[in-house]
Amino acid sequence: RRRRRAEEEAAAAVAAAAAAVSAAAGPAAETQQERPSLPGAAQSPKKPLSRTGALALAAAVAEKEAVERRRLEAERRREEEEAAETARKEAEAAVELERQEGRMLKHSQDQEYHESLLQDQMKDLTARQKALRTELEAAAPEVAENENSLRNAQQRLERFGENPRLQEEISRSEARLEELRPRCADLEQELSEVEASIKNNTELLTATRAGER
Repeated sequence: RRRRRAEEEAAAAVAAAAAAVSAAAGPAAETQQERPSLPGAAQSPKKPLSRTGALALAAAVAEKEAVERRRLEAERRREEEEAAETARKEAEAAVELERQEGRMLKHSQDQEYHESLLQDQMKDLTARQKALRTELEAAAPEVAENENSLRNAQQRLERFGENPRLQEEISRSEARLEELRPRCADLEQELSEVEASIKNNTELLTATRAGER
């Protein structure tokens, strides 16, 4: 549609230029014919344009104008396309930036949640560690006391022979140690596991906080 309009405008320009040239060339030619040549007067080398020459000149001017209009139109379209491409890239960049910010926000929230969870676990583990140590410390003297009683009763029994009282003391100490020793072993095992978890969580917390900086 634009090309057709440009061609129509060019044709109109050619027609207008041809009419103007024809109008100007006619009177000039008549004046030249009516004006007698003076004897000895210098003849002008210039001749009025013929109708064909005028039409050719007008066509050339019109073509030049048409070319210029097409150039301007092409430049305008190119600028519009460049502006549209720039806007598209800016929109894509904005979307990508928003997506990255969303991922960073989610990552930050995940880190905060993970850190909070580790801190809660550390509180529970520390409390359990304290309770296990307290229980072990309370059981240790009783274990030592029953071990001493058992050892002394056995030594006296070996030295003095059968004695119901010593036998009863040995049985009582052995029974108590059978209760205390497995319990202490379980406490020590759990304490070891708790302290390993505390160490692991401490390392995780350190790494998480270092990642936030």
